[in-house]
Amino acid sequence: MNSKKLTGYALAIISGAAFGLIPLFTIPIIATGMSCGSIIFYRFLFGSAVMLASLLYYRVPLKVSLHDYLNISILSWIYVFCAFTLFYSYDHISSGVATSLIYTSPIWCCAIGLLFLKERANIYKMIALALATIGVMLLTGFFSPSAKFSVLGVFLGLCSGIGYGIYLVLLPRLRISPMPSMKLNFYIFCNTLPLLALYVLFTEGGIPSIDTPNIFWNLLLLGLVATALSNICVTMALRMIDTTVVAILGAFEPLTAMIVGVIMLGEVCGLDTITGGLLVLAAVTILTLKAKQ
Repeated sequence: MNSKKLTGYALAIISGAAFGLIPLFTIPIIATGMSCGSIIFYRFLFGSAVMLASLLYYRVPLKVSLHDYLNISILSWIYVFCAFTLFYSYDHISSGVATSLIYTSPIWCCAIGLLFLKERANIYKMIALALATIGVMLLTGFFSPSAKFSVLGVFLGLCSGIGYGIYLVLLPRLRISPMPSMKLNFYIFCNTLPLLALYVLFTEGGIPSIDTPNIFWNLLLLGLVATALSNICVTMALRMIDTTVVAILGAFEPLTAMIVGVIMLGEVCGLDTITGGLLVLAAVTILTLKAKQ
């Protein structure tokens, strides 16, 4: 495996693991009574602030052309669509089922590649995709008897997965002038803030204040690690390796969330979660070994 591919694999894994830390930071905030809509708003606000501070520190020019801004806006709208459809799916189905459905994104990435980008089917990629998908379903309790299903909830969850698949495919292919990944992600998330602010204002009557240092630090880490770091890494990975492979390696998100839940949140680790974790690792091993050939 050449160094560029190796770096791409590492960045995709870091991105998935960083996304998987979301429960670690959000559960303490939810316990204080803050709604999910407000948490999402603050997540993108703090993530954008962290990226802006870094861009100013390194004196990266913030100017973008109108053409680039319009293309970036497309990515922002897709990202907001994914966030809202996933958010509303929680009202109708179990969170584990919703997580499994958004992870259908690798399937949609693969389908788009085969149908529209003239990519060739790869047996190793298909096997890894199947193993990772089943692994994620086991990790998130998709097969649990207590899992809640509804037609509308499943539809919304699938919409989120399809949307994220389209986002991953479009991000490296839109005709955006070369720019640092941090700058690109800064504009993507800045564009989402007005929409999220309007949503919170109309549904909750206003954006709640940050009352305690504990809430502040959790929101800051949520923005820094699970927003800025995770999205910058996935953007960089998409420039180095195949989109479907990046999406498959996103399985490190539920795997990391499971590990965090067991070690730090005292959750019980059953046979399903252990089997799911092993299947995800098997998928990653197949992709890695194939890439070395």
